[in-house]
Amino acid sequence: MKKLCLFVAFSACAVLASANLQAEQLKQPLAATQAIDLTQKMHEGMPFWPGGVPFTMHRLVDYDQGYQLHKFEVGENTGTHVDAPSHFIKGKQSIDQIPLSNLIVPAVMIDIQDKVTGNPDYELTPSDIEAWEAANGKIPANALVVLNTGWHKRFSDSERYINMDDSKVMHFPGYHPDSAKLLLERDVAGVGIDTLSLDFGGSKTFAFHVAMLKANKYQIENMGNLDALPATGATVVVGVLPVQGGSQAQARIIALLP
Repeated sequence: MKKLCLFVAFSACAVLASANLQAEQLKQPLAATQAIDLTQKMHEGMPFWPGGVPFTMHRLVDYDQGYQLHKFEVGENTGTHVDAPSHFIKGKQSIDQIPLSNLIVPAVMIDIQDKVTGNPDYELTPSDIEAWEAANGKIPANALVVLNTGWHKRFSDSERYINMDDSKVMHFPGYHPDSAKLLLERDVAGVGIDTLSLDFGGSKTFAFHVAMLKANKYQIENMGNLDALPATGATVVVGVLPVQGGSQAQARIIALLP
């Protein structure tokens, strides 16, 4: 317990320091006994949005010269990453402007794996959220809502993860645009998912993206290990890279359990 409390304090301080901002008051006290990594490992061959920039890793210096040094090339939306509001909406927060108090927040996990089975295009509806709340309580303000579709289990197989048909249409689940209104009423800090996009694979309008980002809510895509995340009770630390003016950036997502 003592070691994890020190880890929690260190993690929070690291996020604060990396953002090069003055300390902010957290909106809830922090204590934990377990930590869970919700981040997909970066590696060559990992899935990425069609037309985007894949992850590549080049070794520049090796041990025969005394140490190792690598160069990475990656699109800002490759791997587990955060979408800033400015990703879609001009004038809204960029990655480095997201308040720290919104990056260390309670997490709720909505599991729809049973509904995705047989329907890869399933979209989370307001009724799904209301059913979850009936069983678990109202989503707290300033929470990160995480949608577990089960798609994270496909991440090691790019073809199955992207799931593109012969007409070049992708098939994976997401949030229905109508669910945005309810989540905004709950005043969530952000939303996350274990697929390439918050909108389902066949979306042409990205209406859920637009609604949430327009309201200055951030989004996390390509999350991993979501079966280890409980429905309630966890606190997440969203360690997003504070790229000045960035619209998206990679992040290490850590869930802390009581």
